[in-house]
Amino acid sequence: MVEYWWASQNANYPKVIELGTLWTCPRENGSVDSSRGMIKSLKPGDIVFHHYKSYLRAVSRVTESWVPWVRPEGYPKVYMKEGDDGWLVTVDPIRTDFMLHYERVAELIRIGAEAPLNILGRPQQKYLSALSEEDGLALLTELDLPASGPNTQGLFGRPDEYWGGGETNEMSLGEVRREQSDLRRHLLQGRTVAPCSLCGEARPSRLLIAGHIKPRSKCTEGERKDFRSVAMLVCSLGCDALFGWGYIIVDPTGRVCPGIRAETKEVQAAVDLLVGKSCTVHNEHTAPNFAAHADLTAVHS
Repeated sequence: MVEYWWASQNANYPKVIELGTLWTCPRENGSVDSSRGMIKSLKPGDIVFHHYKSYLRAVSRVTESWVPWVRPEGYPKVYMKEGDDGWLVTVDPIRTDFMLHYERVAELIRIGAEAPLNILGRPQQKYLSALSEEDGLALLTELDLPASGPNTQGLFGRPDEYWGGGETNEMSLGEVRREQSDLRRHLLQGRTVAPCSLCGEARPSRLLIAGHIKPRSKCTEGERKDFRSVAMLVCSLGCDALFGWGYIIVDPTGRVCPGIRAETKEVQAAVDLLVGKSCTVHNEHTAPNFAAHADLTAVHS
């Protein structure tokens, strides 16, 4: 079942919403209050409303549950004695162009001690708040992102069999990746077992992802439709995350190389296992997108 959350964010919001991250850590005395610990309750498919400087600014969908994570880019210390070990949740921003003032929000959702707005309807000093289903649906309707029901799949995209061609984006709680299932079928070519493009290991199809080489958000409409160059099959056993977060890149010769610095020895060990391998889909068509991915990784390192 989909759950709804409110995230009150500070000056780093413009940077971290682009990165698609929510991160927090224990307080400077090591304690974890409920609004920070709540990050461990977010699960894939949940909806997050992002509040910044008096306005609800964005809506996102949780893509990955929390993982232990060292303080990432874009999260400066609020208090000097805060540690750097915390928890990271990844989200996929659906829309980031809203300006819904909290005074209007107070007319739509419950207010009080457990809510993001206090009894006077003003934002509270806490990071995360749980919203009821009624609150979540009321906000979606106000933002012109209505849902047809609490369990509808229409909120999160179409199932695999519904690709119908045409434009790849369709508004249904944001832009649905309509070409994604057809892209995955193109890459699998009917195989139930196929090799990962990065590690080269044979994996069952359920463990293989149609991963965009250059981030999909950076691709033009034409690039999204060019299946021969835009994506590759990568396994969900580590390669997809390591490439997506830029820990590994593919050089102009098609070799896997280190990307950004690994924060832990375990991540570094995973990177080391892939460095030097030959990417099986590096060719004249995919090379420009691998180069773009490497350039974007360098910018954020």
